[in-house]
Amino acid sequence: MSITVERFMFQSLEPESSASETLPYWDTICPQLGGRSEADSLRSGVGWDGNPFEYGFELKSSGKDQAVRFVVDVSPLRPADDTNPLDIKNFEVVLDALSKKTPGFDDTWYTSLRKWFVHSHRSTAEQKDLVAQAGYQMPMILGFDIGCHLPIPDAIPVMAKVYFPPCFTAVAEGITRWEAVRRGTRREYENGPRYLATDFVTTEKARLKIYMRHPAESFDDIWDYYTLGGRISDLDEDKEKFRELVSHLRKMTALYFSLSTDNPTPAPKICFYPANFAANDEVIGQGIDEWLQKYGWNEGGKPMKERVRSVL
Repeated sequence: MSITVERFMFQSLEPESSASETLPYWDTICPQLGGRSEADSLRSGVGWDGNPFEYGFELKSSGKDQAVRFVVDVSPLRPADDTNPLDIKNFEVVLDALSKKTPGFDDTWYTSLRKWFVHSHRSTAEQKDLVAQAGYQMPMILGFDIGCHLPIPDAIPVMAKVYFPPCFTAVAEGITRWEAVRRGTRREYENGPRYLATDFVTTEKARLKIYMRHPAESFDDIWDYYTLGGRISDLDEDKEKFRELVSHLRKMTALYFSLSTDNPTPAPKICFYPANFAANDEVIGQGIDEWLQKYGWNEGGKPMKERVRSVL
């Protein structure tokens, strides 16, 4: 895993110091993953093929720096924990290491949301029932943005975050997944959320990100959802770029909204799952390069196609 992340950081033009400061974290993460995956091992809910990792490049941000991002599921899957399948002890080991090594680490939001979304305190039978109804065994996910600039002096170049699947709480309470998210944050909307994510920084700097699957197929419906019915302003100049992306949809995609104290309205994002229908990763990289070049977003660095080829 550390080798893959290091390759991503190199392809993202991350300075050597970022790698040297960041890679020791894998010494804490890797032991929590258990043994080698076997044919009868439980599958993680992160990767489409059941693997516990997802890696990616941040293609465009408010600055010129490009971050590397990855998420990991350290649930007790290899071997499986039959007594406490929704246990979060492996996650807590990683978070304990982060709290000691990350200046400005703050888990206020995490502690609050954990009380609602984590069910490791329930009996074995109750946990197994929640897993059976939700369809997977993954109490949370940890995410890392490497190379981002934290608003904390002398911070390491890593932003850690946690993703809470709302499914287990929705099943336990007999409510929709959105209702589970709404109650967790005291907000409202409808069914469809996949995850609720937050950052491990002070509460005034932390963001809440709500990830939602959107079933609509028409551009007008998706645009209405993306802009929250026009409530998010100043997006008109991006409408045609967005329309071109949406024209490539094959199945449902995911939209998410980043909530922070820096902006009066949520920042909308869109996430595509090209691996579900593209021929291979190289084709995906080539398509991204063409789109970035068309709209002038290919600022320096190697083409995405070359980066993917170098990493994989």
